[in-house]
This record gives sequence, structure tokens and C-alpha cells, in this order.
Amino acid sequence: MKRLKAEFFARGTLMGASFALMAAVSPNWAEDDGGRAAAEVEEVAKVARGGRGRAGEVEGEVRFVSWNLRNFVQVGGPLPADGMRGKPREEVSAVVEVLAAMRPDVLGVCEVGSEEDLERLQEMLAEEGVDLPHREWVGGADTTRHLALLSRYPVVSRASQTGMFYQLDGARFPVQRGMLDVTVAVRPGWQLRCCGVHLKSRRDTPEADEGLMRRNEAHLVRKAVDAILKETPEVNLLVYGDFNDTRDAPAMRAIRGFRQGGGYLTEIPCADDRGERWTFHYPEDDAYTRIDFLLASEGLVPEVVERACVVEAHPAWRLASDHRPLLAVIRGEERVKGTGKRGAGDGVR
Repeated sequence: MKRLKAEFFARGTLMGASFALMAAVSPNWAEDDGGRAAAEVEEVAKVARGGRGRAGEVEGEVRFVSWNLRNFVQVGGPLPADGMRGKPREEVSAVVEVLAAMRPDVLGVCEVGSEEDLERLQEMLAEEGVDLPHREWVGGADTTRHLALLSRYPVVSRASQTGMFYQLDGARFPVQRGMLDVTVAVRPGWQLRCCGVHLKSRRDTPEADEGLMRRNEAHLVRKAVDAILKETPEVNLLVYGDFNDTRDAPAMRAIRGFRQGGGYLTEIPCADDRGERWTFHYPEDDAYTRIDFLLASEGLVPEVVERACVVEAHPAWRLASDHRPLLAVIRGEERVKGTGKRGAGDGVR
């Protein structure tokens, strides 16, 4: 980490070359369809053959981390056009320190700046032994903060949405951050579909009521989820992110859906080592609340290793962000709910 801090800005001159190289060789950036499917299949097989090999981790389990990085923008560069400060280097180092300790296989993040900012995060994690070569970056109406995903596993399908709009009081509003939607192939025969969201903030706006704006965004997210589940009812779907609302708020109820009607998304319960479940600290009010969630489809629920899912309380989280990251551990194999040999606390109830 000391070396990371010392060399952080020195690497800036190498960014252009590395960015071009990734665009040329990475299956995430190449747009040529010729041979890409075969390359992705081989990549999946290679990852599956590689095993885990990390202390305390189980082969075949996927570690998914969701985190709002708090303005991970203009890392080492000039200030954004809107005057917001760039991410200070000590906060960047704290982000990398926390994630290096968590060692995600798939990382879904909110409030990332440009694609170059995402690439820098990717490079810094690789230096710490967390190699996540595949990625998705979603632009939207908010030109400063974006949704992004980094993955150890190849991305085999992309369906992210950026042109989502709703009507409120006669005005047309965009969903500021859109919705990230990718499928990663963990191994042949088992895929994970990841849908990332970052709903309207709690800050008041002159255009409309922030709560109503969030509810409208939530209904559009649910509409997209319903379409996914209608097409593939057994999909291993994980909806995650910063929902900017509490568990029983209308926006959250809209996204989860109804138990009776089918397609219900089950919350993956996460807690820290003290049993506390809050994810966000609002310093102005000195308030602690839970507004970040992991939601699993019916098809994914049996694969969740509930006892291993946590709210990360790493000492550096507070410097890194105003949110704490969530970790879900998922078995990369199909299991039928209520059957099979399972350890105590496995599965989401």
C-alpha cells in the first residue's frame, strides 16, 4: 500500500497506452464478433480450472462486493467541470486497501467517474493481487457519477440501460445513473446476472420531490426486472447497489415486488462482526442507516451462502467512503431450494 501511494500519480503517463492495449485485446472492449464466443468459452473454462487457492476461501464460491465509492472521480486529474473535488489520494488508497482485504471476484460500484477512473481502480487492485480484467461502465444523465462493474469472470452478455425516463407533474425526467445489467460466466453451465442501481439521492431538488423521483426510478427498475424474469424465470439474478431508501420505503417495496405474484426479490441479510446492519453514515445528522442492499431472485436464493454474507467493517472504510461495502458469497452451482446437503445458515430465508 505504501508503494501504491508513492507511485499513484507516477502511473498517469502510462494510462493512455494501457487503455489502448486493453481496447485492442480485451474481450470486453473488442467489438469484432469473429471468434469472440469461442474465446469467452475458453476463458470461462480457464477460470474454472484455476480454482481459488486463497486462504479461508472455498473453491467454487463467488465473492460479490457492492459499494458506493463516494465520488471516485478525476483520480489524479483535474477537477470535474461541475466544480466537485476529485477523489483525494488518501481516500483512493483507502478504497483499494478495503477491497484488497475483501478480495472480490465481482465488484459492483456506484459513483465512479470516467472510464479512465475505472481503469485506474482496476490497475491498482491488480497490483494488490485482485485481478478483475473484465468490466462494464454505464454512462447516464449524470455525467459525473456512474455505475460500473469489474469481474474476474468474463462478461458474456450486456443489457445495460441508459435511456430510462419517467413523467412526473407533467415533466420528463431521466433515471440519472441508468441501470447496469451484465451476465458473467462463472463456469460452464453457471452464470450470474448482475443488475446495479443507484437511485435518486435524498437531497432536495427544485424540479420535483426527491422521494417521488426515487419511486418512479424504482418502478422502472422493477419493470426491467420483470422483463428479465419473464424471459428466464430461473435466472441467477442479483440486484444490488445504493437505493437511497430504507428497507420498507415505497421504492424498495416496488423493486422487491410481491411474494404472492411471483418474481419476488429476496434481501440477502448482511451484518458486521457486531451484528449491526447499517451501511451509510450521514455526517450532517450523525445518522446511521441501511440504504444499500443485495436482492436475489428465486433462482439465486439457494446458491447464497448466508452465513458468509457481511457488511464489511474494515478500519479504512470511513476514510474511503460514507458507505460500507456489502459482501455476498454465492455458490457457483445450481441448487434446488430446500433440498440437498447444506450447512447451518446456508441459503436465504
